[in-house]
Amino acid sequence: MKRNYNDKEYKQFRKDVTKRDNYTCKMPGCGSRVRLQVHHIRPWSKASSLRYEESNGITLCKKCHDSIKNKEHFYESMFIEIVNNNA
Repeated sequence: MKRNYNDKEYKQFRKDVTKRDNYTCKMPGCGSRVRLQVHHIRPWSKASSLRYEESNGITLCKKCHDSIKNKEHFYESMFIEIVNNNA
């Protein structure tokens, strides 16, 4: 299933995650509040049951999001811990 960025449920997921994260990039050492994106901690393609779960999302700025491209699995446990500590 391909993501539809205009899908109502997907928009709500992104809104809930950024609000929970205080509209701030949660990458350690960053804290940017601009060009924010929501990253799926467990991949969209591999964790279909978690696609819209707030606990499976984390707010990252575009720069940090781009920096983890193709290395997402290295960050998964760290992001889960960050989200659990902020919940």
